[in-house]
Amino acid sequence: MRVSLRQRFTIEDIQCDCFNNANEALDSILNTEYAVLITDICLPDMSGDKLFSSILDADRIPPPTIFITGYGTIDQAVQLLKLGANDYITKPFDLDELLDKLREVSPALFGEAEQSTVLGVSTKMRQIKNTMDRLADHKVDILITGESGVGKEYAARYFADRSNQDSDKPFVALNCAALPEELLEAELFGHEKGAFTGATKSRRGVFEQASGGVLFLDEVGETSPRMQAKLLRSIQEREVQRIGSEEQIPIDLRLVYATNRDLKKMVADGEFREDLYFRINVAHIHIPPLRERKEDISWLAHRIVENYFHEHKERRLILPLSLRYLEKQPWPGNLRELSNAVERACILSPQEVLGPREFGASGDEHGIASEQFSLKEAMEEYEKNLLQEKLEQHQWRIVETASSLGISRKSLWEKMKRYEISQPE
Repeated sequence: MRVSLRQRFTIEDIQCDCFNNANEALDSILNTEYAVLITDICLPDMSGDKLFSSILDADRIPPPTIFITGYGTIDQAVQLLKLGANDYITKPFDLDELLDKLREVSPALFGEAEQSTVLGVSTKMRQIKNTMDRLADHKVDILITGESGVGKEYAARYFADRSNQDSDKPFVALNCAALPEELLEAELFGHEKGAFTGATKSRRGVFEQASGGVLFLDEVGETSPRMQAKLLRSIQEREVQRIGSEEQIPIDLRLVYATNRDLKKMVADGEFREDLYFRINVAHIHIPPLRERKEDISWLAHRIVENYFHEHKERRLILPLSLRYLEKQPWPGNLRELSNAVERACILSPQEVLGPREFGASGDEHGIASEQFSLKEAMEEYEKNLLQEKLEQHQWRIVETASSLGISRKSLWEKMKRYEISQPE
């Protein structure tokens, strides 16, 4: 397989280093900046996920990683993604299929622009990503709805990245609820010098500023009926008129609208113009709240911790027990609330290991001991949960589980006995 992959990469003009065991690869990874890491799960000296963890243990951020596995279950894929991997592929596989995944993970290898954002690992967010990818190829505006804090602007930026093939094209965002109406009008459409008191010079509005790129109008449901009429004309005619001017200025841009309100109900209640609703509701994307896509919680928490490491050079480890605690929370503030909770835990924790208590769990909640975790206890808790997860992934097949962990069958039995892990009936 390694020889075949290398030959194909040579044909594609992609340089690669090949290793037949994990330790050799680890030495090279720690001393070389690689664009991508492709690794089998089952390796002669340690498992692929142990290799991945070893890179993290060395205080290095792994390159974008694709795992090759013979045990292709959805549960395992989610677990690998939670560790920080980008994708996985199951054996046997077609070389073109691997190249497609490689192109998604690192387009730069193929001379293509790299996608700067990923929306999530849950099925719902992957479907939204795929929908946005398709919409980006067509000149259509989109409406993004969802509760406050679900990441509507984050999704809009992803759509802009996919739409703007030229990175120099602008992305301009405006919160329509943040300004009073008289200031909002000037911010949207611009003004001429002397148009009103304080207008000492002409100024372009956000429609003009975003021309050629993407304009994101957040909280569009909060605009007044008068402003809705002005918006409708500019959106429909694709031209704007500055305050104090009679000139119509043409604009060429993509529009992304967002709201946390039910616009259809607002139309029925007479609070939102029906013609504007039909104009902006061409392609509708609803982002579900975090409580409805719990798979994303661990993934997001790990990303926040990774960003904290980049900014402060202080490493933090989130226990699996903590992740399960986070997944059980309702998160009414969604991504914004989760991000604040994880950052607060990273800052205030006196230790590297983040237990449930660092996220606000009470002493007796979820069976958490009242005393603080020692490092030894934290690592034992981590090992116990990792064994449980791996056994479930491999349907409690001991040989396969031991192989994936890079330990002997006897060692696995001993650890199961030590932690009182047994297969449920």
